[in-house]
Amino acid sequence: MKIRYLSGILLLAAGLFATSCDDEENYSVRTGEIISEVTTGNASVTAISAEVSGTVKDLTLVSPSSYEVGAYYGTSDNPATTGSKKVGSVDENGHVVASITGLTTGATYYYVTYVTLQNKVTRFGEVKSFVATNTKVSTKEATDVTSGKATFSADITGTDGLPAYEKGVKLSLSADDITSGMSHELATVSGLLPGTTYYYTAFAKIGNGYVYGETKTLTTATQQMEYVDLGLSILWAKNNIGADRETDAGTLFGYGDQTGMLTSTRVDDYPSSDIVGSAYDIIHNLDLDGDSPMKSQMPTNAQMAELVNNTTRQWTTVDGVEGMRFTAKNGNSIFLPAGGYRDGETTVSDAAGYYWSGNISTVHNDYANTLTFNSSSAKAGISKRSLGLSLRPVRPYAELNPESGKLAFGDIEGNGRLRIEIYNEYGDTQKNPPIDPSSIKFNNNMVVSFTLTGITGNLKSGAASAYVAGLEYSDPSWGVSYWSDLKMHEYEALVTGDGTYTVWMEVLERANGAVVFCVDIDGLGADIVDWEKVGVEVNAIKLDADVAQEINHSIVDFNNKDGNGVDGRIEIYNEYGSSGAAAPGAYNSSMKFNGLMLVEFTIDGINGNLVDGASKNYHTELSYAAASWDPSYWGGANYGSDTVTGDGTYRVYTYLNGNCEGAVVWTIELYDLWKDLVDSSKAGVTINKVITPGKY
Repeated sequence: MKIRYLSGILLLAAGLFATSCDDEENYSVRTGEIISEVTTGNASVTAISAEVSGTVKDLTLVSPSSYEVGAYYGTSDNPATTGSKKVGSVDENGHVVASITGLTTGATYYYVTYVTLQNKVTRFGEVKSFVATNTKVSTKEATDVTSGKATFSADITGTDGLPAYEKGVKLSLSADDITSGMSHELATVSGLLPGTTYYYTAFAKIGNGYVYGETKTLTTATQQMEYVDLGLSILWAKNNIGADRETDAGTLFGYGDQTGMLTSTRVDDYPSSDIVGSAYDIIHNLDLDGDSPMKSQMPTNAQMAELVNNTTRQWTTVDGVEGMRFTAKNGNSIFLPAGGYRDGETTVSDAAGYYWSGNISTVHNDYANTLTFNSSSAKAGISKRSLGLSLRPVRPYAELNPESGKLAFGDIEGNGRLRIEIYNEYGDTQKNPPIDPSSIKFNNNMVVSFTLTGITGNLKSGAASAYVAGLEYSDPSWGVSYWSDLKMHEYEALVTGDGTYTVWMEVLERANGAVVFCVDIDGLGADIVDWEKVGVEVNAIKLDADVAQEINHSIVDFNNKDGNGVDGRIEIYNEYGSSGAAAPGAYNSSMKFNGLMLVEFTIDGINGNLVDGASKNYHTELSYAAASWDPSYWGGANYGSDTVTGDGTYRVYTYLNGNCEGAVVWTIELYDLWKDLVDSSKAGVTINKVITPGKY
């Protein structure tokens, strides 16, 4: 007797087999290892026909001549035995479709998907049912479409006499697979992906049979993400992806799913490695950043840990939504709503928050790292890659790094200045620019850090001890600009030799591009002996940089300087005063800067509270010493001091070359004010902000 395994025979459920034997041959069909799944899907029905679906996995390695797929159907609940067979088709993904005609309107039909191998062995899915119905569904236009929501409705007729039925809408990213799209109620659907075109159709579901309306399309608005500066290594978005408000959960994604539509529960359908910044980064193809030169991405696990470790956390309710508020030392905060997750197509409500990072778990790669929080804690967690979780994006601070070899520098204009030309439409850098001038885009400020070498020991006899450096900048409109007069102001730097310096500018409206962009250092060009020794590097151009220094407002005190009865003193911190006793070493780890320190303060209770004959003009001066007592400043410069003339807001500043870390003394002196106050208890001060653009 000869033994022959039939061509294309693949292994179905373990242990299942069938044999046929005669005097010539022994045929054996084994089933088990390849056909791992046979399921019966839904049906699309009319009054006299239906298209039924199902799944068979996996036939990709089998010759089409060796198998048959389709459905058995009939009016009994055992169609595989008593029903009729309808041969169907299967695609490369294992989706089976069979079309049935000649049905009786109003009758209930039972159906089951099948696969037969070599006409020998048949496997079935589960039995489902539908009603042949003349129900009609009309899909209405979606309304109230935003970046993350839309409202759906439909007209449904012909349901009299039918059993209870469901109604809803299916959404898909393709018209071809609309019937297998995600199902939602006919209502406002949230969690849509911004800037995305959806296909949708209303339906009525009777049993497992669907009656569909027309397929229509909508496109959600793009989401212009707003970012919050928490004083961390990156900016955190104010809202989740697909969220119109900070309290919305937004789109729920499986790990690495860029569509928000993947509901597979198989972890193998999701990436199994880190995806931050890759093509699988969920934010990769979203338009969140407008014309910002920096792009949003998923947070890393380390950035999530930084958020937790460097903020205070409060479980709270905002507009009826529970969640966690993360508040930074600079006073800024973000709210992350709780609310659960999605498992397959089922949304699981939970009084906790689950947010993806872009890193795979090192414990088990079926899982990825998450931020998990509830009413009692916030910590690192892991979630199965197939679960649908919320996503809060991050974005780097905008920073550009010019190509040093393309910078132009020297006494370019023949006026004795050392000019560092970053871009000049009328200069050498126009043809070979160190930066793309169109990348200069900012709403608040621009900070430029540069390093000089070969200056110290290379100056003429009698050269100045310090030179003022400032920005020369205009965008193409010539309206948003800063032209330094190269006198020491709060935007300039004092160049004293080799070293790193910071100049900056603020704007009241958006700057977009550059036509002139230079740093000028007054007089330095004329004093250099040997230009061959001079080196210039622009280290970084920071756009909308974090220039604010955190302040402990609770320890700020307004008092009499050293008890002399004459001068007023605003004590921001003094290791030997009340603030030092209240918060010892308050700034020793949080303050790091080089160059400018500017303090803006508001004083009140002076008007109408001065003795007769008071000068009403009070000189101010900043006093500061780093925690090591060096660098320090104790007044005396001919810049940086406003004169207080009454209630109002004032600025005082100093410029310190050298790295300043922490503070041991940090005060503002208001000379002669204290002696002129009638009632010192009525006078008060508020520190509005402290600016240190040379933060490091």
